Amino acid sequence: MPLSVFSLRRLMGSPRFVRLIIGVFLLGLVLAILTPVYSDEIGWRLQERAWLDGVDKLYSEQCGPSTLARPLWFMWPARWYSGFFNSAFPDPFWVRFSGVLYALGWTGLFLSLIRRMAAGAAQCRAVVVLALGLLGLGTLPLQLVWSRPEQPILLAALGAMLVAWDGYRRDGRRGGAWWRPVVVAALAGIALSYHFKALVLVPLFLACIAAQRGPVAWRLIWGAALLALAAASAHYWFARLSCPADAILATQHAQQSLHYDGSLLKLALRALANDNLPAYVTLAAPDVTPMSHWLPYHLVTKPEQIGWSAVMIALWFIAFLLAGGALWRVVRAGGMRAILDLQVVFALLLFGIASAYASVQMVRNCYEAAFVLPLLAMSFACALCAGPEATPRLQTIAAITGLAMLLSMVLVGAIYGPSLVQTTRASGYLEQQPLSIPVFHYDRARATIRKAAALCGINPDNHQQRLLIDDATYFAFMQTRLPDHHISVLDPQWRGAISDPLAYLKSQGMDGAVVHCRFLDPATRRRARASGEVCCLSRAMF
Repeated sequence: MPLSVFSLRRLMGSPRFVRLIIGVFLLGLVLAILTPVYSDEIGWRLQERAWLDGVDKLYSEQCGPSTLARPLWFMWPARWYSGFFNSAFPDPFWVRFSGVLYALGWTGLFLSLIRRMAAGAAQCRAVVVLALGLLGLGTLPLQLVWSRPEQPILLAALGAMLVAWDGYRRDGRRGGAWWRPVVVAALAGIALSYHFKALVLVPLFLACIAAQRGPVAWRLIWGAALLALAAASAHYWFARLSCPADAILATQHAQQSLHYDGSLLKLALRALANDNLPAYVTLAAPDVTPMSHWLPYHLVTKPEQIGWSAVMIALWFIAFLLAGGALWRVVRAGGMRAILDLQVVFALLLFGIASAYASVQMVRNCYEAAFVLPLLAMSFACALCAGPEATPRLQTIAAITGLAMLLSMVLVGAIYGPSLVQTTRASGYLEQQPLSIPVFHYDRARATIRKAAALCGINPDNHQQRLLIDDATYFAFMQTRLPDHHISVLDPQWRGAISDPLAYLKSQGMDGAVVHCRFLDPATRRRARASGEVCCLSRAMF
């Protein structure tokens, strides 16, 4: 056997190497605070405003009855939580800071789960290096800090798994802990409060309840409660995604995912053909033209993008084969009863959930990688921990993946680091990234925004006014009533049936608009007043 293989296995035997991998991964998440805040991070906050308006809303109100929705009773704690922190810290910096904290918290829970599940120190080291190695490849660390609903959903899922695992291992002869199913159901309720994506994780939450020791009736009660929450949540989210008043937007929404067309067989075949997990790996690779300029264009070439994607897919696929092989050995040694082992159940469920989610997605955006790839990493970790020990093959592949991650971190830093550092000098807007805003110096931008608003008689402290805002001006006018986002009113691609934006604003009784001047068409721009790069429109100008 080549000496290099022995060297790799010796490397995996070193706690220092494992600490290096953990430290570099965590450092990557911390440095990702430089990543500009992407439009969808603002849009999510705009759509879950019950903490201010009493109802959740969409980007604008052209969809009709589904636009405004009162959250279900169990969703209110999440709205109050979001409301408090968003109102107390109305600044892009705190959006990114919270995203970094959530990513660090998720990593801590993930490492804790691996440590609890692993059969020994060698297995724990190998699984940690492999999992973090995969998650540290490409631009994924930058995507993991996006402050979007995927973060609390994944945190809730990991929390439920930890509760279930501790109960599964520790409560066996003591009758179980009554509170564990309650906590799992509560975590599921939190996840379901944030986004419809949590619906795909319902089987995982149910498994966490079923795995507990203690009276069957108690688990059935809370399992039924979880199903009731899921059913109510599904009705809520699907109603919000409908758009009965705008056929154009309704069609756009329908094209986002597979839908039932009268034939279950055709739906199943289409879903199977659409199940493309490697696509999410490519979404985490450096791209020539990243989605909506979330990173600057043309910092890599097409051959470089293909090379990154190929290497990353190869490493994820090898990890998949290792996880599959570990599960096969467990089942072969333990028979069919081994399938009921909680590690095996977790591994199969997580992979099935990621695969099922991928199979129904027709449009894949890069932030989806921050949802699907962590699910796959969790699945692989559970599968590899199910085995009795760390195999030599696992140790070798883990070392290779860890080294690849270290190299990736250096290369991604060299590619994107200068542009990320450059954005820290800007305030309010980025010239080359129209759908992102810089993290720092918002106080300077706020002063310009308030000055522009004053030109149209718009008072940032008047919380009863209704305004059209953009990603930067939202923070200055967060407290206003039911604001609309410029992208769904001014952008021809997303405004649906709105043919005259000013007529729409007038029909909605809007009090004005405060947005970057570049979002206005030439005719509207001539009506507007400007301070620097920020334009305003009063109601009289509509």
